[in-house]
Amino acid sequence: MSPISLALLVPAVGWSLLHFVWQGLVVGAIAALLLRLLRDASPRWRYAVCAMALLICLCIPLVYLMWSLAQAETILAELQTTQVPVWRHALQARMPALVVAWSLGVGLMMLRLGLGLVWVRQLRRHAVFAPAIWQARLDAMAQRMGLHRRVQLKLHASLSGPVTLGFWKPVVLLPAALLSGMPVALLEALLAHELAHVQRWDYLVNLLQSLVEGLLFFHPVIWWLSRRMRVEREQVADELGALLLHDPGHMALALNELSLQAPSRQPGLIMSARGGQLFQRIERLMAPPPETAGWKLALPALLVACVSLPMQASGPDTSHPASAASLLQLPVNARHVLVLDEAGGKVLLAKDANTVVPIASLTKLMTAMVVLDARLAPDEKLRITREDMGSAIQDNSLLSAGSQIPRATALQMALMSSENRAAILLARTFPGGNEAFVHAVRAKIRSLGLTRTTITDPTGATPANTSTATELATIVAAAARYPEIAEITSHQRAEVAVDGRTRALHNSNPLVGGKGWDIRLSKTGYSAEAGRCLTMRLRSGDKDFTVVLLHADDSEQRSRDASRIRDSLAHSGATRMPSHFF
Repeated sequence: MSPISLALLVPAVGWSLLHFVWQGLVVGAIAALLLRLLRDASPRWRYAVCAMALLICLCIPLVYLMWSLAQAETILAELQTTQVPVWRHALQARMPALVVAWSLGVGLMMLRLGLGLVWVRQLRRHAVFAPAIWQARLDAMAQRMGLHRRVQLKLHASLSGPVTLGFWKPVVLLPAALLSGMPVALLEALLAHELAHVQRWDYLVNLLQSLVEGLLFFHPVIWWLSRRMRVEREQVADELGALLLHDPGHMALALNELSLQAPSRQPGLIMSARGGQLFQRIERLMAPPPETAGWKLALPALLVACVSLPMQASGPDTSHPASAASLLQLPVNARHVLVLDEAGGKVLLAKDANTVVPIASLTKLMTAMVVLDARLAPDEKLRITREDMGSAIQDNSLLSAGSQIPRATALQMALMSSENRAAILLARTFPGGNEAFVHAVRAKIRSLGLTRTTITDPTGATPANTSTATELATIVAAAARYPEIAEITSHQRAEVAVDGRTRALHNSNPLVGGKGWDIRLSKTGYSAEAGRCLTMRLRSGDKDFTVVLLHADDSEQRSRDASRIRDSLAHSGATRMPSHFF
């Protein structure tokens, strides 16, 4: 290259790099906003945003460099005039040093990439072919996925999780220990995840992504986008793998098994099922946020909040003193009340319905929904341990240490007779254990659009489990979508087998099955902090109503409140409450 052309190229490259500092920040801010808006959407959308942002980050300095070279002589002539600021002359003089430093950085990054490729080649070379039966399984799965490229399955002793190598002749490497130490269904789930990477050409995309990291290594936005892109890539592979298996629960269980393996050091060039935020991936599979129906679930809470807002004003309404006074004279004992006409989302009665209070065993409605979302085997036998005994003592419990019951029976006991030990058993045996259960509950709370609900344990024994009457109405509406919950909680009694003996369960709500009651869903709760609580979905005439009663003084008062509400609904034709209720 001639001295004249070098004198033009170096400043052009330098100015392109300097301008990209602020340009990259703009691209990063726009990408962050889009990712925030798409936080509950499919990870494919967030992956596309990250990929497009990285592509734009690569194109911006290239386009600016081409423009600078085209205008190089004009720019150089301007720099020789006296009108150009002194700081620009100073920067121009330092351009060779800047470009040299950038070139050294790129060289080191390319060396790092080259060493990674050598490591990948050695990994592939030292792997051995998997047994023919497993290769046949992989081929069958690839065929169902529509893959026309042959994917080899090999074993390697030093890996902690399956990885995908290559794009033209892809290979899935499997840790040899997993082949004998993991159930077949879970191992197939991991293979489905890796086949999703092959189907999407993720290895090639990841290689190009590493090249962008090397060229623009100096900008933190590049590393943030690249890291986020890899996180979303793993979630996309989870989704596609679960779709192939028709069971996200198996994928979540397989990832949970991987989380127990000791991680091994490996470059970012390979596609590994351990990649991304592993625990968040498990949480998303077990409790996915709604993508199209989420606004429908949030609508009841929005309607309740909007209609009940005037009734929750802390100060008296001087323009309507009679209405304000009648609100204080409601003939109900419970301190927090909400009655909702579900057909139109109309609030018929509200009393301090937006105050956050403990909810006791009403918690178990959320526990049941999270367990059912996981699609776990209802017939799987679960065993009560001493840990389950010590964390929630119930004098009248049917369960003792060593008791063994199916998961479906534990769910029935937790909902109908409010067995704390059964609820604890369901949480402890959740994929990933109690910690995973709590994360899944938090995800469920977010998916329902609840902002004032906090749940930290599956029973409600702790006063830290709190909500409002308004948000509990939304929880009841969501629980009513589960036929299992409605079926269990609307029966007066049932018989279950515990340790080979038939035991009778009685609904903790004595109103269920009573004369004049048509209760479609019900749950009671009690603790010293929460008082006597009740939430239920009842039918009056041809309409369904949600009733929430929190902190009644005793069970008798709670039942009396519910009876008054039922009678008022019946006498008013189930259309409006009598005037003395408002």
